Amino acid sequence: MEFTEFAEILKPIIGGSYSTHVFTKTLFESIITEEGLLQIEDISENTFKAYYNGNTKITNIAKRVLPHIEPEQFISYLNSFQKATRQRLCDAFQTHIEDINLYNASKKIAYLFEEILTTTAVQKRKSTPKSAKKDSEKTPHDILTEKVLASGQAIADVWGNAISNLVGPTTSTDMLDENRLNPKDYAFLERFKSQVEPLLTYCMDHDPTGEGTKLSLADEINDFLQSWKYDVRKIQDACLRKLVVDAMQVLGDYTYYISDKFLRWIPDTDILWFRNESIEEGNQLRDVLRPETIKKRTEMKDIYVRLYPIPEDNTDMNALEIPSKQTTNESPYSSADILLLEEFTADYDEIMVTLIGENYAESLIDMTLPSKIKDLYETKWMSKADTFADPSLKSYVFGLLGELNNVSNSFLASGSATPFLGSSRTKIRNLYVKLHLDQFAGTFPYDAFIDDWDDGENY
Repeated sequence: MEFTEFAEILKPIIGGSYSTHVFTKTLFESIITEEGLLQIEDISENTFKAYYNGNTKITNIAKRVLPHIEPEQFISYLNSFQKATRQRLCDAFQTHIEDINLYNASKKIAYLFEEILTTTAVQKRKSTPKSAKKDSEKTPHDILTEKVLASGQAIADVWGNAISNLVGPTTSTDMLDENRLNPKDYAFLERFKSQVEPLLTYCMDHDPTGEGTKLSLADEINDFLQSWKYDVRKIQDACLRKLVVDAMQVLGDYTYYISDKFLRWIPDTDILWFRNESIEEGNQLRDVLRPETIKKRTEMKDIYVRLYPIPEDNTDMNALEIPSKQTTNESPYSSADILLLEEFTADYDEIMVTLIGENYAESLIDMTLPSKIKDLYETKWMSKADTFADPSLKSYVFGLLGELNNVSNSFLASGSATPFLGSSRTKIRNLYVKLHLDQFAGTFPYDAFIDDWDDGENY
């Protein structure tokens, strides 16, 4: 029996006036221990609703709660209802559970629920060529996968969310204030930092879809989770406690994506490599592993920022500031370079302003802008950029072309790594100013007003 059928049988009998998402959450809460509640507290109302309707499989939540399932709790939950209600439950499950009666109904239904969760959590799918499957043989997973592959909008939504998170600052208001922690919580914080920082930085810095992953990572994460599964409840400061819970959650989720479902061991090494030996594995790499690990690594970035906050983290940097214009008629370039620069900026100004602007993600996810960047470079400026005479100007032009091509390639090439676009957008903003020397005179030291004016640039 699927969970959605199980829930739909129960709700008319014991759901009362509960909405579907509240009722579904109640079912899970009633069969797991108090410790297990931490595993589901971040799941949204829409997700619980989708579990009930069958629009989303319960695979992930089943994996989360499997270690915390306690059928006796669900038996007590059902026994809390009146005798007549339990008789209606017995009647409703008559065709699904053998030998069910009024006196064993609660127990039988509880163990059926446990079986549904266990089966869902541990089931493994066999790789069968799509061409060998008839429509009647397709599993719900197969059908969902086909729909995802066919839906450009679904993929765009995944990328849009990932991009916005990658480059935007944390929007969380849960910034940690170490000064308000009591001595015991401060000790917890120091221990937490020492354990979680190497895990976060490793995961943020290593892309499992484009490079090797160390074999011990899952074990290291599991050791971290085990060391905090009880102590997290002893933390008194709500902000610190939530930070620890969020870190446990995202790292726990991440272990699913570094399991043997997605990665394989390279013999005689301590390295795991992404699976990409078949069409199915290639689709899985592109459509599941890549966007989901980007999302999880971005969540880790937000946790890291919350753990080590600086004042700039609370500043809205979605739209980058361009210095005030200081027009001048003087130019250090030759007339030929000035004409060529005018042509270059006519082609690229709109692109630069779009990427610098607040709504840059929208222009990237529909692939229009990456395609335009690629076409401009390949058909015109790959060769023409080399005709600039002034070496400094040429370096700015090639610097911009390099940054834009990195952005474009990350979206057009399925095997390339997606960059953290914050630094790229800053460099593009800086190059915009440098390529409009007539509009931004050198009278004022712009680096005095913009902290990252030349940070990390070598042009």
